Amino acid sequence: MRKILPFFIMMLVSMVALAQSTVTGTLKDAQTGEPVPGATVLIKGTAKGATTDLDGKYQLSVEDGAVLVFSFIGYTNVEETVGNRTVINVTMEPDLTELSEVVVTALGIEKESKTLGYSVSRVDGDQFTKAREISVANNLVGRVAGVNSSAPTTGPGGSSRVTIRGNSSLSGNNQPLYVVNGIQIQNENLGNAGKWDGSDYGDAITAINPDDIEDITILKGGAAAALYGQRGRNGVILITTKSGKYNQGLGIDFNSNVAIDRINDFRDFQNQYGQGLLGNAPVDQQSALNSGLSSWGARLDGSMVTLFDGNQHPYSAVSDDNLDKFYETGVTFTNSLAISGGGETGNVRLSLGDLRSNSIYPNSDYERNTFNLDASYKLSDKWTASANVNYTKDKANRTKVNDAPGNGNFGIMFLPPNVDADYLDPGYDELKNEIPFGPNAFTTNPYFAANRFITETSKDRVMSVASIKYALTDWMYVRARIANDFYAFNATQITPTGTAYRPAGGLDVQRTLNHNETNSDILIGINKDLNSDFSIGVTLGGNMLSLTEKVVDVNASGFAFPFLYNPGTAATNGASVSEPRKEIHSLYGSVEFGFRDMIYLNVTDRNDWSSTLPSANNSYNYPSVNLSYIFSETLNISWMDLGKIRAGYARVGGDASIFATNLYYGTLGAAINGNALGNVDNNVPNANIEPLQVTEMEFGAEFDLVGGRIFTDFAIYNKQTLNDIVPVGISRGSGYQNAVVNVGKIENKGFEFLLGGVPVLTESFKWTSTFNYTINRNEVVELAEGQEILPAGESRTGRAFVQHIVGQPFAQVMAYDYMRDDNGNLVLTAAGLPQAAATPTAQGTGVHPITGGWSNDVSFKNVTLSFLIDFKYGAVIYSGTNSIAYGNGLHKETLKGRDEGIQVSGVNEEGSTINTTVSAQNYYGAISGISKEQVYDADFIKFRSLSLTYQFPNVGKIRNLSLSVVGRNLFYISKSTPNIDPESNYNNSNGFQGLEYLGLPTTRTFGLNLNAKF
Repeated sequence: MRKILPFFIMMLVSMVALAQSTVTGTLKDAQTGEPVPGATVLIKGTAKGATTDLDGKYQLSVEDGAVLVFSFIGYTNVEETVGNRTVINVTMEPDLTELSEVVVTALGIEKESKTLGYSVSRVDGDQFTKAREISVANNLVGRVAGVNSSAPTTGPGGSSRVTIRGNSSLSGNNQPLYVVNGIQIQNENLGNAGKWDGSDYGDAITAINPDDIEDITILKGGAAAALYGQRGRNGVILITTKSGKYNQGLGIDFNSNVAIDRINDFRDFQNQYGQGLLGNAPVDQQSALNSGLSSWGARLDGSMVTLFDGNQHPYSAVSDDNLDKFYETGVTFTNSLAISGGGETGNVRLSLGDLRSNSIYPNSDYERNTFNLDASYKLSDKWTASANVNYTKDKANRTKVNDAPGNGNFGIMFLPPNVDADYLDPGYDELKNEIPFGPNAFTTNPYFAANRFITETSKDRVMSVASIKYALTDWMYVRARIANDFYAFNATQITPTGTAYRPAGGLDVQRTLNHNETNSDILIGINKDLNSDFSIGVTLGGNMLSLTEKVVDVNASGFAFPFLYNPGTAATNGASVSEPRKEIHSLYGSVEFGFRDMIYLNVTDRNDWSSTLPSANNSYNYPSVNLSYIFSETLNISWMDLGKIRAGYARVGGDASIFATNLYYGTLGAAINGNALGNVDNNVPNANIEPLQVTEMEFGAEFDLVGGRIFTDFAIYNKQTLNDIVPVGISRGSGYQNAVVNVGKIENKGFEFLLGGVPVLTESFKWTSTFNYTINRNEVVELAEGQEILPAGESRTGRAFVQHIVGQPFAQVMAYDYMRDDNGNLVLTAAGLPQAAATPTAQGTGVHPITGGWSNDVSFKNVTLSFLIDFKYGAVIYSGTNSIAYGNGLHKETLKGRDEGIQVSGVNEEGSTINTTVSAQNYYGAISGISKEQVYDADFIKFRSLSLTYQFPNVGKIRNLSLSVVGRNLFYISKSTPNIDPESNYNNSNGFQGLEYLGLPTTRTFGLNLNAKF
């Protein structure tokens, strides 16, 4: 690094020295008086020009009589005749309409937004650094119509889930394709918690440093993303990182941020009755151990009782800070430094980022170091070369979530009211053996889990792209590009020696994963005005994708030496190796016709050949067509700056997962008498599988009114998936578990609405406000022939499930209601207790069909207040936390009938009437298994983020010095879920939407952000 940095600084200085000038000047904002950096100054009628530096200054050699054109996105163009002037200062008026805004579309092609016949949303990079998240995907919440973003409660560096216009696959990936500077990224989770615990190993998008982002463009519909082929069927998120600017000069950008996380404790448990069983407090250490997490004891009276540690403690409610005692204050430090600049022939930007986050969970942390280099150079008037390299190294010690074994969140959440968390600390004795506090060895002491369990991950990721572009004429070019995404991932998960449920400990998994993906493409582009009325744009190209992976998993137990988890010293060990490979070859093209800057017709087509499909069915085609009509060009209404309608249609395909079409065998690390053992995949392959198909129609309109003071955009769409590729359960008697088949039809119909504007604008005050709303109606229309239900996921309690059901929305949360007879009477057990029905029933979807947000920026002179309120409606969530709280006697509802018992009326299974009184412990224990009682509306309105920024006046070489106070995930304006956060999913995959069970508590974040430019 010591050698590289001086080299680039010298390169920057040398390029800056090349810029000579005879005309100089400064560009300023007419309203604020602030300089306008990055603006373009062109000699009219030529391609010769300059770019303003950070101070808004420029210099340019010109000839006598030349006319200079000053332009910048968001401002009205200004023309100045040079004459004999050598200094030309310009003030630029903001153009609130931004009708000629240029957006990045498919394959990195830039187009004017008004020409597009499909929905595209753009988010500026500063939106990801105001009230920042570690993952940029989590900052999309509430900002973009049609985009639903969520994150499981698994700690810093965890994964995210983003869907665009609903879920279109029952078992496949529903997340969009991410494209970073032309590098395609599938945002796959490297590991997550299932029914039987687990850890979230993070995903791909966390590798991106928010400080490097220039902007994000979201291609929502099939017509927008069709040129990306099957990977674009769920939409595309284009991330453009910052770069140096031509003729900018040397610039330095520094950002420092500190954020503090505090837990949200939504529990409202009872604190009147303490540890014990059947109304009795513990009488000795053994009875305390037998009671464990049960809060079915006597009324708390302050008397002294013996607890699990053998010591006497007051039988009274401890302070409500048990969670605060166990969970720590999370702290995240982020520092970024960027150096950039450019001359007439080249530009470069180098950035370094360092993030260090200590989780609220003890001994859990996440670190990320990033290096980004972007360079572009004009080899000649016709040749331009560019390259971008992004290196990320992250490492983490993560927590287990879901279930009780090894999950410290479980034990601490349900401590009886009289048991202080301090009694459990440090969780182990002098021999490092776990100190149990209950009868169930699988309920791990939370401090032992936090202090002794190990779940470590590390990842080195290099994303790189290089391209060269040759201008055949001023209207035709050829571009060749190669992009690569490589990462080496390692994970180690250890159950430590001394664990109560596994005293010898074990190496649960030691994983090494190497991933390498290369995309090579060549593209020919044409953009020409045929005459004053007609224009044409043509794109022709081809792409080759090559993906290789190698995954090695090792596990071991029975170690020769305690606390030394070396597979070589283990009595039992196993290993598996997998080397999946995949190729997709593609040809694509698009033609766009324009008429009088008013009507634009775009037709695209792409064909893919995939190696994961049978050779007879491995070719699939994606046509699309879209049309935009700017009717305001003909109406000539003074207050309508833009009026546009648009329509689009697309068909996009999809292939099968690797290994789905053939039978594969594997080897096991174990052996018998020296003979190696093997296994066979448990999925029946299908050599006749066909590509899935996603078709979409979209209609929309856009308006900019009253000089851009009001703008609106709305769209309606209908998206259908046919022949989805799904593993379907079959009889185990066949020797297999699943068969891979094409199934049915899924439909998403929706409406997106955006309304924004500038309600107040004066010389010193500006208020910008934007509201977005989306409703997406999803339905599983068909499954396989004769099939009505497709199982997806199951809660650890075994009392709630996620299923896809014909005629219902995606991801139905299934729960058990009370068993009743034909007359509606409760059917009671022989003990007089309510019981669950034999089969679960659908309670609603676990995915919110209604989402939206309201964002605001209010500026007064040098102070800006920004805030975001978002909402989600229409989903339900099953709460495992509330189920356990009922069973353990912590739920406030369990106060009813503590002393006198619960009167129950119903019938027995023979139909005879029963009227009886049962104990509260037995009654609510039964209620905990009637899971419909723990299904709640997951609707909420949330004050998501707030930032207050002061912009200091420029001093010397310091420009844009600002200090911000920020808050994130501040509070709920309304919610319907008792004792839990409605955003408490512990797994972001399809089968676990709407299931909650003992993840990390959510947090409220406060921080400071300092930014300076030199």
